[in-house]
Formats: sequence, structure tokens, C-alpha cells
Amino acid sequence: MRTLTLGTLTTLALAATALPAGAATDYPDRPIHVVVGYSPGGPTDILARQIAPYLAKAIDQQIVIENRPGASGNIAGSEVARADPDGYTLLMGDLTLATNPALMQNMPFDPQADLTAIAPLARAPLALVVNPESGFDSLQALLDQAKAEPGSLTYGTAGNGNLTHLAGEVLKTAMDVEIRQVPYKGSGPALVDLVGGEITMVITGLSGSESFIRAGKLNPLAITGEERSEVFPEIPTFEEATGKAMPELVIGSWWGLFGPADMPEAIVAKLNAAAQQALQSPELEKHLANLNIEPDRGSAADMADRLDSETETWARVIDAAGIQPQ
Repeated sequence: MRTLTLGTLTTLALAATALPAGAATDYPDRPIHVVVGYSPGGPTDILARQIAPYLAKAIDQQIVIENRPGASGNIAGSEVARADPDGYTLLMGDLTLATNPALMQNMPFDPQADLTAIAPLARAPLALVVNPESGFDSLQALLDQAKAEPGSLTYGTAGNGNLTHLAGEVLKTAMDVEIRQVPYKGSGPALVDLVGGEITMVITGLSGSESFIRAGKLNPLAITGEERSEVFPEIPTFEEATGKAMPELVIGSWWGLFGPADMPEAIVAKLNAAAQQALQSPELEKHLANLNIEPDRGSAADMADRLDSETETWARVIDAAGIQPQ
């Protein structure tokens, strides 16, 4: 374990002195529950369970992962939003906190108002992949075909409103092309059909498509982010591949730690400092790299700002794509 930096020690010291008398001086004195809005075995669940031991060590308390799947993460989000703001019930939040408000007519909670941002945790790139037999050796070649024959190409998604869908809409709008969406019940079935030649392309997490890429069954043409992936440095970013900036595709997937609204600032500071310490672990960084996920260190304000900006960004994309709230 690395030695805490002076900044982290200062944060912890300020947290201790800022605690209201009798309110949280001994926090945490019992296990902390982190709620995950998806079933066991999915990317968010795996990430939570990878980080939990390091966070537990940093905060010197047990971290219990609880799965509350359903409603695109809203069941878990609602549970945490209703919890006491004492720091013992937290949420492993993801991009759906920013997209659900524009996709759902009856949101059971307001992520920006009803949650406290604690810390960013991780980011992961999306890759646009095609079947090698498609003949497309670059994203520009694919886009040229889409322009020449509007609607002749298709892209598989993990469902309407999913990031795999929205990323495709960003590309279509930015490049002024028409590519037909084919929704699936998850990225897995879409990738299977892509390997089988049933659809033209898929934009999905690099972790889910890596095995197909390494086996030569899929070719990656572009990747989200400001820089190329360390795992696949040969894949150009979307901006490099198209020559056009697409700020919506800079981040890709992201995850962060949240709690109920009105959490004491001292508890937020203590949890954030523990998250920073956990994410500095070379061992954890190696585990995450194996999943094509990178640590995402930052302050509580950084996480709050991201949620605000991502909510605005994806609401605009969803509206421009004509996706109706369900």
C-alpha cells in the first residue's frame, strides 16, 4: 500500500475536525453497504467487488455489496436516495444516473437533487467494431458507405436508450449519416450477430469485445476517449478516425460513489479520501486494467460536476435522436 500523500492526510485531518459533535466522530463504526443496481456478474457488480476490499482497507471497515437489479439502476438509486444520510448506505452509480432522467417519464428520484456525489471511481472506453469480412478497414470507409447508401448499414445495440445506442446516435449526427439501429437484449447477443455477419457494426465496451478482437473475429475501427487505449494502442480515437471532435464520446462508460442527499461534508471527505487511497493501489490498478477499466481519481466536486454535465449532454443527444421517454 502506498503512503498517503500530504493532501490526503490534510483532507482526513480536516474531515476529523469538521465533524459535528456526536454526529460522526467515530465514522465508520459498522459495515458500510454499497448498493449495485445490477445483477451479480455484470460490469458494475464486478467493478464494485474489485474495489470493495481496497476501500475497506482504506476506511478500516467492512464493505458489503448489495445487488438491487431492475429499472435500469433506478431500484438501487431509489433505495439509496431514501436512506439515512449517515454514510452507511452508498450507491455504485454509473452513466444511467445521467441518461435515465431523459429516458423515463416517471423517475422515482432525481439523481442530481437526491444523491450526494462522493467520488469518481473508474472509466472504461467503448469501441466501434465490425466483422473483418465487411470490407471496412477504417471508420471513414464505413461512413463513406453510409453516405453513399443511406440506411443500408446497421448497428446493433444493447437496447433503446442504452449507451451503445446513444453513442451511435452521436456518431450519426456528427457525421450526418443514416445507419439503422437494431436493438438487442444486451451487447452479447449483438456481438454474436455481428460475428455472424447479420449486422454491420456495434459500439460497446472494450472489455466485452476484446476476446473477439484478439481472436480475429472482429476489427476495431475507433475508440472513445481523448487518448488511445494502452491495451490496444493501434485503435484510433473517434476524433482521430473522423477528423471531427465528438465531446460526447470522450468519457465512455463511467462509475462513481454516491450517497443520499444531505450527507455531512466530513463523512463525504473521509469517504473520498479513502477512495483516492484505494485507487492508488498498483494491485487494484492491475486488476482493473485486466478488465479494460482505468481508475478515475477526483474530488466529490469533480463527481458532481460530471453528473451535471453528463445529464445535460445526454438529454440533448436523446432529444436530438427523437427518443421518447418510456
